Amino acid sequence: MTGLRLLLLCPLCFVMGCGGVADAPERRIVTGEVLYQNQPIEKGTIRFIPQPSGPVASARIENGAYRVENKGGVPLGDHRIEIRSAAGGTELVEAEVMPDKNAAPVTAIPPKYNDNSTLNAVVKSGEGELQLDFSLE
Repeated sequence: MTGLRLLLLCPLCFVMGCGGVADAPERRIVTGEVLYQNQPIEKGTIRFIPQPSGPVASARIENGAYRVENKGGVPLGDHRIEIRSAAGGTELVEAEVMPDKNAAPVTAIPPKYNDNSTLNAVVKSGEGELQLDFSLE
């Protein structure tokens, strides 16, 4: 009988004892398009950095499009945005090592859009996905 009580109480302990989902910030899926000099960024990353603090959300950019959906999306609130192309980050692109004359050129994104970014966005609660597009010059 004691074993049965213990078995029944264990799930209750886990539910009551762990912070888990109730402590997580509310999030929203964010999608959009990223252009640099009116051209889609072929490969890169976008990061949503909560201000003043919080969990960072990021996604890959491919052919100018991104979708942040991991862990439910981007936390609600104000964010500083960092955008990098494959050539502008720490990833080494094969075309940079051994250029292929048939490969598409890789464009580095200036630091004013990543390390020194002043790009901002507000993620508000709402129904469905939030569309945030960025056009960099």
